[in-house]
Amino acid sequence: MKRRGLLAALAASTSVAIAGCAGEDGSYEFDAEPARIPESAYAEGFSGEDPESFTIDQEFNAAGVNADVSATTWIARYTNQTVGSALFVASTPNASIGGQSVNPLVRADDAELIRRLLSQVDQQGIGGNGTDIQADDIEKRGEETRTILDEETSVSILETTVSAEVSGDGGQSGSVEDIPVLVYIGTVQHDDDVIALVGVHPVEIDQSDQLLSMMEAVEH
Repeated sequence: MKRRGLLAALAASTSVAIAGCAGEDGSYEFDAEPARIPESAYAEGFSGEDPESFTIDQEFNAAGVNADVSATTWIARYTNQTVGSALFVASTPNASIGGQSVNPLVRADDAELIRRLLSQVDQQGIGGNGTDIQADDIEKRGEETRTILDEETSVSILETTVSAEVSGDGGQSGSVEDIPVLVYIGTVQHDDDVIALVGVHPVEIDQSDQLLSMMEAVEH
């Protein structure tokens, strides 16, 4: 139960946090090209879904420019339900104003980005099964350099804690447990989009090789 709660919470937080971006003066529509992991590259135990689209309409004001922007982001989820690991692949349009990207993925450093993703869970009340992700307890554990979409990309590795309600006998609510997890974050610009890859697994079950190999296999 606790692992399913973690996967659901991160899936929802990822789509909320990165779906928005902005364009130039006037009214604009941007649509990213979907990114995905080919089935032949799935690590053992993983299953996947086709990318789903999320469209966000917003007003953006920057550098003296007012813009009404409609931006469509695509996100695909790949999960190993047995061990509670997951990889989320998102493609969001890299729009800019005055030559400067307004995409939050481009502007944020690693710690800010993971806080943005995780804090959305609390703000939106996601995870009705008792999942609670602690956005104020994030520590960097290292990084890996991997080739993603023909670019050398730094993948940050961070550790945080998830509080999740564990079902008791008969499916009734049980105790709340703290689950240490490792989160892997890599972003790369490809064509007109920014591709964000967010992997997660419990600390007690090492899935780093599986997640990183799938990140390297992403297609866009």
